[in-house]
Amino acid sequence: MDKTQKFSADLQRIKKRNRSASSFNLNGALKDIESLFSSQNPQCKNLALSLFDWWKNEYVRGPELEDAALEKITALEAFLNCEEDTLSLSAEDWIRVKDEVGYEAENLPLDLLSEMMKTIVEKGGIK
Repeated sequence: MDKTQKFSADLQRIKKRNRSASSFNLNGALKDIESLFSSQNPQCKNLALSLFDWWKNEYVRGPELEDAALEKITALEAFLNCEEDTLSLSAEDWIRVKDEVGYEAENLPLDLLSEMMKTIVEKGGIK
């Protein structure tokens, strides 16, 4: 199991843990996901937090966490770890990812920034 697969499994556990018989605690789940996402990416914590905020505002529609939204944040996790499983990100997503990376570029290790920019270019995030 690679890091992205483990992250996806952790998301499912968070979703399950925040569900009771009568309701789903969306705020609790989001707080748990934010903590997981930032802790999994210490090499680019500020970028992870920026991407999380964008993802939450763009893809989270209450009262439940949809699988499509979880696929998006899993793809962002794969991107931050320079893994290949980023297929669920659209062309528009890649443009936004490029913008977020640009905002945080000076705080990223050069080798990581280089890998990220290579992926962004390959995925069409730079027009």
